[in-house]
Amino acid sequence: MMLSLMSSQRVLSVWMHQTARYLTCLLAVALFCAGAYADGLNPRESFFEEKVRPLLIEHCYECHGDALQESDLRLDSLGTILQGGISGPAAVAKNVNESLIIDAVLGRRGMEMMPPDGPLEEDQIVTLRRWINMGLPWPASAQDMAESDATDMTPALGDQKAIGRVAESHWAFQPLQKPQVPTTSKPADQTAANQKKSAHPIDSFIAASLDRNGLTPGKTASREVIVRRLHFDLLGLPPTYSQVQAFVNDERDTDVVVSEWIETLLADQHHGERWARYWLDLARYGDTRDWQAQAELRYPYAYTYRDYVIQSLNNDKPYDQFVREQIAADFYTEDADSPSLAALGFLTVGPRFRNNRLEQIADKIDVVGRGLMGITVSCARCHDHKYDPIPTEDYYSLYGVFASCALPETLPRIDTDVSFSDELKADFQAQLTAKQNELAEYKADLRKQAIADLKKQLPTYLDGFYLLSITRGKEIRGVIGQLKIKETAMTPLNARLAADLKNRSDVSHPSLGPWNQALGANTKQFNKQLPRWMKSWRANKHLNPLIRDGLVESNPKTQRELIAVYADVMDDVLKAWDAISKSADVKNDNQAIKLADANQEAIRQILMADGGWFDLDVEAVARASRLLGKGRKALGDREKAIAAVESTHPAAPPRAMALVDLKKPVNPFVLLRGEANRRGDRVPRQFLSLLSDVSDGPFTDGSGRRELAEAITSAENPLTARVLVNRVWARYFGRGLVDSLDDFGLRSSPPSHPELLDWLASEFIEQGWSMKWMHRTITTSHTYQQSSELREDAFAVDPENRWLWRQNRRRLDFEAMRDSIVSVAGTIDLTVGGRSVKLSETPYTTRRSLYAYVDRLELDPILRTFDFASPTASAASRAETTIPQQALFFMNHPFVAEQARELADRVADEADGNDADAATITAIYRRVFSRDPSADEITMAKRFLVAAADTDGQALGGVWQYGWGNIASTPKHAGDPADDFTPLPYWSGKAYQASEPFPDPKLKFLRLSATAAHCGVNPAHSIIRRWVAPADGAVRIACKVTHARPNGDGITVSIRSGDFRTTDKVARGTIKPSVPRLPVKAGEVIDFVASPGANSNSDSHTWTITIAGIGGELNGDRWQSQKDFAPPAPQPLGRVDQLAQALMLTNEFLYLD
Repeated sequence: MMLSLMSSQRVLSVWMHQTARYLTCLLAVALFCAGAYADGLNPRESFFEEKVRPLLIEHCYECHGDALQESDLRLDSLGTILQGGISGPAAVAKNVNESLIIDAVLGRRGMEMMPPDGPLEEDQIVTLRRWINMGLPWPASAQDMAESDATDMTPALGDQKAIGRVAESHWAFQPLQKPQVPTTSKPADQTAANQKKSAHPIDSFIAASLDRNGLTPGKTASREVIVRRLHFDLLGLPPTYSQVQAFVNDERDTDVVVSEWIETLLADQHHGERWARYWLDLARYGDTRDWQAQAELRYPYAYTYRDYVIQSLNNDKPYDQFVREQIAADFYTEDADSPSLAALGFLTVGPRFRNNRLEQIADKIDVVGRGLMGITVSCARCHDHKYDPIPTEDYYSLYGVFASCALPETLPRIDTDVSFSDELKADFQAQLTAKQNELAEYKADLRKQAIADLKKQLPTYLDGFYLLSITRGKEIRGVIGQLKIKETAMTPLNARLAADLKNRSDVSHPSLGPWNQALGANTKQFNKQLPRWMKSWRANKHLNPLIRDGLVESNPKTQRELIAVYADVMDDVLKAWDAISKSADVKNDNQAIKLADANQEAIRQILMADGGWFDLDVEAVARASRLLGKGRKALGDREKAIAAVESTHPAAPPRAMALVDLKKPVNPFVLLRGEANRRGDRVPRQFLSLLSDVSDGPFTDGSGRRELAEAITSAENPLTARVLVNRVWARYFGRGLVDSLDDFGLRSSPPSHPELLDWLASEFIEQGWSMKWMHRTITTSHTYQQSSELREDAFAVDPENRWLWRQNRRRLDFEAMRDSIVSVAGTIDLTVGGRSVKLSETPYTTRRSLYAYVDRLELDPILRTFDFASPTASAASRAETTIPQQALFFMNHPFVAEQARELADRVADEADGNDADAATITAIYRRVFSRDPSADEITMAKRFLVAAADTDGQALGGVWQYGWGNIASTPKHAGDPADDFTPLPYWSGKAYQASEPFPDPKLKFLRLSATAAHCGVNPAHSIIRRWVAPADGAVRIACKVTHARPNGDGITVSIRSGDFRTTDKVARGTIKPSVPRLPVKAGEVIDFVASPGANSNSDSHTWTITIAGIGGELNGDRWQSQKDFAPPAPQPLGRVDQLAQALMLTNEFLYLD
């Protein structure tokens, strides 16, 4: 809500009477939490909204929400919770023991522990218990009641015939027909100057619905409000003071000014950034994959998809083309480096589900079905859809499309306008080549070792082949463990030999004929045919005598015994080769020498010639090395090193996260209950039967992605345009014409303004699917431009503003909030495009929040705090929670304080000599609010600055300090003449040290962390952990010092404070220095000093300290060096800094009126 004069004064007045930081918390929490009580909720309902609903949203809705109901359980309404799933009601009011949701989160009574990605915290389980004991309070809403009414009319779950009959009349599935714009005698704005606005089509539809409900439109908002609204909605950035003044003071008609301003903003390169973020939520964008052991988790080129979206929106690429490219860009270009290939990231930038192919395809079906058409196709994976006309056959038709695609071996480079210097490009190539060579050398060495082991113990490997591929009685881990052989040799050898048999190798081969004949048969055939085969082999004069004699002599009775015959022969050949290969000539030319015995040489060629059994494919060997953890790590580390260069080097050429069709498309089967090993009927690759009027035949062009894309974007498809228009509308008004943004199925509530929805969708298509037309049309309407002012008469009729008698007041989303902070501070980096940046890494980036690095494994805590859409699934909207952590971010986060300082520094030069404070206040108001302060606001701000001056520049440091000095000094207070303490200036993120390079060029290995430390080169460079008494009293000290390095002569440790001192020595052992009682005064120091012995080698040690207050004002207090260890305290804010931060915490700054 826009701050009134009085509310602004209240902020400054309160701040003056208490400490600045404490009251920032109170103010911010109050502002953020205001919404939780604004609707008159009782305490039990408030508990639900503040504690329970956020918990359910974060941990449950992904699998049990409106898009997905695993185990037929939905947890986003009280009715569905009471209805429960296949196991029964999820919760029973006031009965924790009978509530299955508690069994699930505790993993008891045979229930699988939920949520699957990790157990709830104890306090979260307590919250659920308390909610149940309260009786399951759940605030009612009109939507709940509408859904309840709709449920009473729905057919039986999964009854596709009955569902199909209902679907025939469902509003979302009806063909698009453009309605006539209604005529109304009532102007959109009641002022004569704005009567012409009634001609706007949107306003005509809205006015007609208002008229039917006995309502009238609101007045037009002030120009100040309109220009701010336009800037945030079209750019996501606040207007500057000069921009607002230019807009407000333009004497032309408001319609003309607004229209010109809209065109300017739509042409701005930052427009695409604002609207790209919404699309990236739909596309479940992430810069990493999900967890996979030892895998490279980064997507080095995910950013190219994000940049494609930005450019497409900036260029007003027709939406139908925009969608087609994201499904099948490779079908629409012949250029191997076309930038449009980056669009395929829509399908590939999602999670990888530990390489589970079924889950990957399910993810693609969901993002296409729900993300583009607002229909939950993925719910038909295991059975016919329970609510919508989507049989499971439809799911597997689309499954076949995506099963017929794969990631290319090498991602294609794409052409961009970005250029780099030759020097930078050469550096990139040198670094990349070095890492690639390391990987290639490692793989070659793996292959060399594998071949050497095959030669060493070939009979054992052939026995392993028998166990793996003939009897199939063991899996690879069991075989290599039992036989003590290398997985890097066994896996590719087994694959090669098995493939030869499968390909029906030549049974008349002079050496391998018996092998191929006997092992290509099953056991029953072998036992039946063996006598005849043995007779044939004995008589075969063309059979290699070594093999024939071995068979005759051994007379094998089983396939395993036959393999042993070959193993013995081959082993003898290898030994013969080994004997002659040690000569100098053979070492120089391995292939130029042959065994003298032609029969032995024939066997050797089978093994060692190019294409022979020992000619292992280097990539197959590398893949096999992933079987065990050690191999996965070794290979993964080298692959990560390559990815690191490609991910971080500024000259790394961009690549598209593309998708390619398989040479042979998959003709899919229905998988019964979604299980891969239970095949049902075969189905064709084709479009949804629900939309057969759009496309009713099997796909024939490769995988079918092109045909799928064209069916989705067909003007005959009743869903695509409606869904998109509804989502755009929701961004401008805080709510869609249809409440459910990603589900237009039978469970969706009907549109509030169905004719308007269909008019917008039809006109959108007629206007060439132009997104900018859509933005222009909405923002030029009076409906958009009207005031958010609350009118009692209208509120009584329509408290939820469903008929849009006013504009809805909205809180800025996280991206707009953070971008506003860096924008008004003047630090914002407006570079468009490029690699993602980590928001929480120091120094803090000032790039727009759109470019935040999205880590699926460890989402940035700032993003988690502000309801960022989960990158695990497509999200058409975000939950909007109100939690204290959001207020604490603005109050305490160093990033916010840093920007407040920057803002204060920038306005410092604008102060004049007559009234510097007034000039400063005016400059800050112009930057933060894009307006001048009132006289009363200046007065209040001046008082605030006077009060803030009392704390200006005061340090915020704690009781512990970290530094170095001379062991000979004996200070009582910091700064005493005897004090030789120098703080260690550099914080590495884990330790204090002398400088960023370690060891420091001058002070060498001086370093101090939570438990460990290292002395300097002599006693004058002793390491010191200092404790400063916060009050008068007495303390007891207990320490534990360990020097465990085998080298070196140990260290000297001392505890000192003025005249008091203890001294001990420790080398390769542990000591426990202690002080039973030591009186201290406030501000006095106790130093814990470690010094080197005769030499400073191997002086690393650990030292933990516990200080207990045992007297005076310190009695009962406790300090622990390890637990209390912390990074440097932030620099305190000055008085102008505090004013800047206070104003950035106001509703006027954080809300859009």
